[in-house]
Amino acid sequence: MIQIETITLDDKKVQGTIVKAPGGEGHPNMILIQGDLGYLMCGYLNLAAAEKFGDAAVLVGGADFDAVLSNPIKGMTTKAAELGVKEGMRGREAAKCLCR
Repeated sequence: MIQIETITLDDKKVQGTIVKAPGGEGHPNMILIQGDLGYLMCGYLNLAAAEKFGDAAVLVGGADFDAVLSNPIKGMTTKAAELGVKEGMRGREAAKCLCR
C-alpha cells in the first residue's frame, strides 16, 4: 500500500510518500519526503547513490512522517549541505532547507 500526503511545514509544503512494508510483514516502511529542491529519505534508499546523482538528499530514520520529521538526521549529501542542512538538525528543519 502507498500513502501520499501533503505536509505543511510553517509556510512551506512538502510531499510525503510511504510504501508500507515493501519487504513484507515485519519490515520497515519506505519513506520519502520531497521538497522542490531535494528530499528526506529513509534507510531503504541509498545516500551514496543520491550523492553520485547530485541530489540534495538527507537520511533520516523513522516509521512514519511524524517520526522522520522529529528525528535527528543521520547523513546528507554535499548538495543538501550547500542548501543549509547541518549535522544536528532534525528532519523538520532539514526539510525546510529543501524548499524554496
